[in-house]
Amino acid sequence: MRAWLRAPRFSIAATALATMIMLPHPLAAAGPEFRLRLGEDPETLYNVKSFSLTVGDVLGPYLLERLVYFDESGQPRPWLAESWTISEDQQQITFKLRSGLKFSDGTDLDAAAVKFQFDQVMDKKNAAPTLPLLGPLTSVEAVDPLTVNFNFDKPFAPFISNIAQASFGFNSPSAVKKSGDQYGRHVVGSGPYMLKSWEPGTEIVLVRNPNFHQWRGDALNKGEPYADKFTLTVLSEEGVVLNALQTGELSAAPVATDVIDKLASNPKINLVIKKVVNNLLFLEFNETRAPFNDVNFRRAIGYAIDRDAAVKAAYGGYGAPELNSMASGIPGYDPQIPKQFGSPYDPVKAKAILAEGGWKKNADGLFEKDGKPARFVIKSYAGFEPISRTLAVIQSNLADVGIAVTLETSDWGTFFPGLLKGDWDMDLMRWTWTDPGILSILFRPPGHRKMLLANAAQDEGLDRCNTIMDPEKRKGCVAGNQKALLESATIVPVLSNWFVVATQANVKDYHLDFFNALIPGDMQLAQ
Repeated sequence: MRAWLRAPRFSIAATALATMIMLPHPLAAAGPEFRLRLGEDPETLYNVKSFSLTVGDVLGPYLLERLVYFDESGQPRPWLAESWTISEDQQQITFKLRSGLKFSDGTDLDAAAVKFQFDQVMDKKNAAPTLPLLGPLTSVEAVDPLTVNFNFDKPFAPFISNIAQASFGFNSPSAVKKSGDQYGRHVVGSGPYMLKSWEPGTEIVLVRNPNFHQWRGDALNKGEPYADKFTLTVLSEEGVVLNALQTGELSAAPVATDVIDKLASNPKINLVIKKVVNNLLFLEFNETRAPFNDVNFRRAIGYAIDRDAAVKAAYGGYGAPELNSMASGIPGYDPQIPKQFGSPYDPVKAKAILAEGGWKKNADGLFEKDGKPARFVIKSYAGFEPISRTLAVIQSNLADVGIAVTLETSDWGTFFPGLLKGDWDMDLMRWTWTDPGILSILFRPPGHRKMLLANAAQDEGLDRCNTIMDPEKRKGCVAGNQKALLESATIVPVLSNWFVVATQANVKDYHLDFFNALIPGDMQLAQ
């Protein structure tokens, strides 16, 4: 799960280094072949064994298909499933599969294959990191070749969006059994491409699946994929990526903030910017320590933060200030909630709230109460420049209203587990998720770090939303949760950063789905 908690880290290579390090092969001058960037080498390509974003970036777009996808409006739609129904007690979901589905090895993708995949995840011997995402699922039944029942102890609404992820794409049971422990190097799915080769640390080569059929309604190209081949080249350094884009050695690549402006003025480069995203950077509090047990003190912190300045400093403007407790790309996001209940930048109001709470300025210009000055610590993780820049803005903003904060950062493996000790005041956290169930994971007391005070009304709302299986009905419940979290000032939302991809100017239809995954069958060269 950790890989979903934060953004991938980027480092900027010197220009001199970028010119020295070249890709193994130049991009073909013509022909339907594309070379894309892969930020790091995946540890495996078996989704039962890994939940990392890198593994998902390879499996999800190219190799494995799922039962459902989410359309541009954030609604679940049939993919390999032709339809699904939910029992009256909402504890059974029945999927009806499309007929004639095949894996690229020619074997059937039928109900037995669906059951096999989920049984592998549920088998505790496999220690699948995705098992918690199945919630109270108890069993999967292959009723007939085209019908699958999923049985639950209780209703579990996040299931639909969870199984839309690459982590629940289907592998050929025959291939899994044949390759055994080595299957992660020989993955077989039903997606638009097949694994041809994998040179660890260098590149993954994918070739067109001749038997592929596009069932996704959001795909621009309803026929066979345009490109014959995709080569995913492992490149971690932004300077190297910048050079490869400028020389045409890469067809396209996600890029970090610090290189976007260098590419924006290049007529040979186009920028694809996705502004509806599912990441959120926010301040959270240790409510077991005063004064963070006071909702009004937490609310004052919210009004003190200049989010526009944070977006500019951290992401060069390629992001958006966020006043809501949930990211805009998660189904159920309500843009009206932050307008009514958010805490927009207003340092005068922040000071007024503190004064009303009994805080007074001392000789040093700091607020103090009961003889204790407002001096606190904000913790976060090191090695990610946008985090450091956001922390600096927040530190300055709080100083302006009379609150002094010291910044403490450490590597993720030290920082995140360390929050369980409770010896902290505030932390700056970032999560990426695809379902409103993230609100329960993070903020249902005692919270994901065990430091939130009980809030019975808030708990009831969070729990109830996870049992409403109908997506439209669930939206209203989720909106209520967003409102409740803002009213309780459980967190101070700060910003979401946009997803930015640079492509060669002749690349057409670099098309991202609702969850920012590429639909590679759409991608082609402009004539």
